[in-house]
Amino acid sequence: MSSQAESALSLVQGREDSQAKANSITPPPEPLDIPVPDASLIIRSSDLVNFRVHKSVLAMASPIFGDLLSLPQPSDSESVDGLPVVQLSEDGELLNSLVSMLYPVRRVIPDSHDKLLYLLAACQKYDMVQVQSYIRAEVDRGSFPGPVGTEVFRAYAIACGKGLIPEMVNAARLTLDHPMTFETLGESLRFFDGSALRDLARYRMRCRDNLVTACLSFQGLPAGTPSSPYCSSCGGYYSVRWDPNCLQQVLSRNDDSKIQEFTNPLTPSNICEEYSKARQRCFKCTTCGSVHVTANDSTPHAELKSKLAELKSELAEALDKVHTFL
Repeated sequence: MSSQAESALSLVQGREDSQAKANSITPPPEPLDIPVPDASLIIRSSDLVNFRVHKSVLAMASPIFGDLLSLPQPSDSESVDGLPVVQLSEDGELLNSLVSMLYPVRRVIPDSHDKLLYLLAACQKYDMVQVQSYIRAEVDRGSFPGPVGTEVFRAYAIACGKGLIPEMVNAARLTLDHPMTFETLGESLRFFDGSALRDLARYRMRCRDNLVTACLSFQGLPAGTPSSPYCSSCGGYYSVRWDPNCLQQVLSRNDDSKIQEFTNPLTPSNICEEYSKARQRCFKCTTCGSVHVTANDSTPHAELKSKLAELKSELAEALDKVHTFL
């Protein structure tokens, strides 16, 4: 076999990785039932499931397969029913999904976000740009499974290891909803390679710094809003003005800001919610505090509600300005 053919085969076959661990307990699926009476090739999974396909279909979907299949095959190559066999490193379940994306048949959707990431990685490995774009579009539409809860840490680790940039960025953002502790990471730790864990920690700290800066620079309602209504409980007036001291309490929930980042993550929604709770505690009159927290669309409380929405929007913009390590 020529050095060019060996290079192509090496690129296609790749090496086994944590995908095998994730799917090791899944029994091999039956080959996809696609009517291919004129199949010209068999691709074989790592768990020895054969898929009959067309060389032309693979070549159109993947330039890598196109180059590989254009090379002369050695005379001693394995064949089944007269069809050449190409051994791949992906398992049968993944190839079942991948092949279904190449033909006008029912799509075989992965049943977990982890498997979806490995499917996207296979598309990237074989340079199947259009298939990868289709899958990502379906993910955006909610047709494919997304990470649930703290699964986002594992999703980030897998995406980072596979070079799936959009999925890595999205997962990193989603981790902000969870504390970054050993308890939270759990089994996901074994999926992190190299500097991925350190880079995620640094990203989260940059997010926190941007959120704190945005909070401290936020201009709230002025003191003594003239439209504050009279409170019959305490004989005073409801104060709907913005209280920066309450916001400072939210930002200083722990003495060590570095530790806080990992145990009490800050997000736009959490900050607004915690501010409302802190503001409520500032009132000696429970009626005034309740009105402040439950501000509705009626005047003048709509002004406070609008300010909270404005703060949330500005905090979201602050997060958008934080780039991942890539």
